[in-house]
Amino acid sequence: MQRMITLNGEIEITKQTEKELIIAINNKSPSPSELNNLLEQYQNGQYGNTEKLALSITERFPEHQFAWKVLGAVIKQTGRISESLLASQKSVELKPLDSEAHNNLSVTLIELGRLDEAEASLRQAIALKPDFAEAYNNLGVTLKELGRLEEAIDSYKKALSIMPEYAEVWNNIFFPLQAIKMHISSPDKFLFDFFNETKSKSEEIAKYILNYKLNRGEGISNSLLTEVIDVISKTKNISIKNPEINKKSSILDHVLPEKIIALMHFGRSGTGLLHSLIDGHTEVSTLPSIYFSEYFDHSTWNKITANGWHGMADCFIATYEVLFDATSTVSIETQGKKTLNKIGYKEGMTTVGNNQDEVLSLDKILFRKELIHLMESQKILDAFIFFKLIHVAYERAIKNHNQKNLIFYHIHNPDAYAQLNFVRSAPNANWIMTVREPIQSLESWLKNPFIDNDYSSCCSRIVTMLLEIDNIIYKTQKSIGVRLEDLKKYPKKTIPALCQWMGIEENESLYEMTAQGKKWWGDPSSPNYSTEGMNPFGKNAINREVGSIFSEDDQFLLRTLFYPFSVHFGYIEPNLEKFKNDLQTTRWMLDKMFDFERTIVERTHADPNTFMKSGSYLYLRSILIDRWNILNKFYTYPNMIECLTIN
Repeated sequence: MQRMITLNGEIEITKQTEKELIIAINNKSPSPSELNNLLEQYQNGQYGNTEKLALSITERFPEHQFAWKVLGAVIKQTGRISESLLASQKSVELKPLDSEAHNNLSVTLIELGRLDEAEASLRQAIALKPDFAEAYNNLGVTLKELGRLEEAIDSYKKALSIMPEYAEVWNNIFFPLQAIKMHISSPDKFLFDFFNETKSKSEEIAKYILNYKLNRGEGISNSLLTEVIDVISKTKNISIKNPEINKKSSILDHVLPEKIIALMHFGRSGTGLLHSLIDGHTEVSTLPSIYFSEYFDHSTWNKITANGWHGMADCFIATYEVLFDATSTVSIETQGKKTLNKIGYKEGMTTVGNNQDEVLSLDKILFRKELIHLMESQKILDAFIFFKLIHVAYERAIKNHNQKNLIFYHIHNPDAYAQLNFVRSAPNANWIMTVREPIQSLESWLKNPFIDNDYSSCCSRIVTMLLEIDNIIYKTQKSIGVRLEDLKKYPKKTIPALCQWMGIEENESLYEMTAQGKKWWGDPSSPNYSTEGMNPFGKNAINREVGSIFSEDDQFLLRTLFYPFSVHFGYIEPNLEKFKNDLQTTRWMLDKMFDFERTIVERTHADPNTFMKSGSYLYLRSILIDRWNILNKFYTYPNMIECLTIN
């Protein structure tokens, strides 16, 4: 759930009059250039430098409010939520009429679970600035968590009335709308009224995507998929023309890849492992890590084309700085319009090579030269063609001149728009999902948010897995699921079968973990990182007992909901009569708390009744009941991905 920090109020610093500048100097305030530098460092994602500069200013000018505001924001961006509170409170204290300061304080309070205080701060921010769309968005998040769903939706709608194309709000409003479906007598009428008025193409697309998400797994999924892709196809600025192309046909000195395979994850199921095995194959071009998960979101293409044709290469490089230096702190977008900071560190791209002492990097100057050269031969570019050029330029920049006809795209866990736009852009793409025994996969994926008592993330991850096993996209395109267990236990059978499905030759590189051709040691957050390292086929992960998060009752309920998937992929033997009985047994359990939820309640000293009225709780129950209803009707999920056949 995206909460928005704002620092817009100080952007006009450089326009101070000479008189104001003299006053600032006499009052011993920081210079405009120093404040501009502070803001620029923050906006460019240079959080280490930003924090040092903000601390320096607050020490020299303790009454200067803007430095405290930036300090609170940057500390929060680095994950130190509690530390950011004092700076944000100081910012409000020094300038109580600053609506942005109240909004930013509320974001910290939300993440600390102090929702009543967050609501009060947001009400104050809105009172000071009635057209403050970001504050209305954050208020919607707060009210949703407080379980006041009618109110949360109204707050989001207010934000959208101010900023109709506010992508974060369109993402956030899905949660209370989904949760409220089981609490109103006529959900279809309610949604029809909500979708009634559309003011722009972007707003129309957002509404179609929202409707698609609200009806995933239903009988109308296929028609909704067709509709939403059709609407996305009519977007303006979907392509950009080369202003200097010759009238004569230009000749591209490199054939672009024709085939593309997208890799999806299923909880914690070894997508990084499979990606690292594919890396280095002579027929396959693949970029490192999950940096490009949101590449096909419309906002990414807008960034890349913001400065016209001649600025595209530089805009791409600025957006994906981490591709050129894995130590970069410039954040990238991920699902839900959230940002990932230091992603290169988190993905193990700063400790590659035989001795784990190399940092993945790419010659920025050479890449830029190659990309611009490739662009010169194109009359028109859209996001997909540009994506192909990026891969060719990347291969040339790492001095790999093999002709590669296949792109392996680690799309990972994309937002709905990014995934749907990719489907529109590459209708003939194939899909691979790495899968794993679902309870084991889910428990592994929930480990960190459960430890942190991050209940909202726990709910989101459970929902993601339950919906991903029933995705209409996998029925409309060539798709396959690869079991992690098969990859680990039987690599000499699984990898050749996968090669045959992909249409590539088997070679020795497929049995080594690499990134950009250098040894990759795995995901540092993996429990097996220090013990198995460069052993891609170690079995600790698939042999791990479950029960660290889910009790036996929790497991029974979840196994029932995952039953068709588990049978489909051979994790359990089919027993339809037992499943039907289990299904009826679990219905009453859906109205009660999971044992893992009770643990979070106890650890956070929350009131159980209040907890069960929270937006996250109601959202999770809505999806669980939707899934149960599908199973009670069909005894299966109609859109499951097929399993890779191995001999």
